[in-house]
Amino acid sequence: MRIKYLVNGKYPKAESFNEFIQKEFPQLLEEEEPQLYLVAGGDGSMLHSIQENIGYDIPFLGVALGTVNFLMNDFEDERETIQNLLDDRIGVDVFESHAIAAYLDDKKLGEAVNDVILGDEIMNNHYFNLSTESGDFKDFEFRGSGLCISTPIGSTAFNYNNNGMMLPLDSDLLSITGVVCNKQINDIIRFEEVLIKANGVRIYLTNVKSDVLEEGSELVLKKGSKIKIAFLDKGVFLRKRIEMGHRFRK
Repeated sequence: MRIKYLVNGKYPKAESFNEFIQKEFPQLLEEEEPQLYLVAGGDGSMLHSIQENIGYDIPFLGVALGTVNFLMNDFEDERETIQNLLDDRIGVDVFESHAIAAYLDDKKLGEAVNDVILGDEIMNNHYFNLSTESGDFKDFEFRGSGLCISTPIGSTAFNYNNNGMMLPLDSDLLSITGVVCNKQINDIIRFEEVLIKANGVRIYLTNVKSDVLEEGSELVLKKGSKIKIAFLDKGVFLRKRIEMGHRFRK
């Protein structure tokens, strides 16, 4: 298997692993036709790497160096595991999902791996109008501080802390939750086109401010690039999701 190591220069805990790759597997830094991306760090490092390399249809395999490591893998023996991957002596399990492609008045703003969040300060009160392709929402009007539209990958992030439902990673679904709204919004819909109008709210694509949705404009969300996340043992990942899903049962 051809592997490309995506150097993580923004996470101090990854420095020693960067040095390890440079010394033991320098060819991973120069690979031009990878079949697998290798990322070291925490879940934030994984999301950043996906965001920076989206659209290539190549799986991302994470080396757990962070705190939660929800999307990462424990490498018991880093040298042996990488060599076995290179020699095709072990394989990976891959979950496929999609990013959200965001368009403001037909201009593409970018793609969000985790979620698209609309809002500003928590005490602000904005007007929203929400419609979905299938009609689950049709010119649905409400007021509130914000709105979160989450991918399956992002459903364990802001969406989850906002009491949204955790989605199967390889599902074709979106989770929509309202933030301090005058109407209950906590829904799961098919991953389809979503149209949103508002009266001046900031647009965030996976925590990065992109633009402002002004009155008279329309934000359209569509299924974006395919995302593939790889695991050495998908059973470990699935157990983590089950444990997280039981937070209210303990």
